Amino acid sequence: MAEGFTTTLNWQGSSIIAQRLAKLIPEGTNFEIENDGDVAKLTVFVESDDLEQLRADVDDLLTLFSDQDE
Repeated sequence: MAEGFTTTLNWQGSSIIAQRLAKLIPEGTNFEIENDGDVAKLTVFVESDDLEQLRADVDDLLTLFSDQDE
């Protein structure tokens, strides 16, 4: 059985910002947005066969998101 690693990133805030963040998520990375009026919850599912790659992928996502939550 192959070893795999997973984690999720959760963000909650404005629906407009959630849509903006979703556009930054690389193709092939699964995510979902749950809307409740003007508030949205964005969940990003990050998976990798390698722990170091998982960490790099999460770091990359956080870097992409860092300037958008304003």
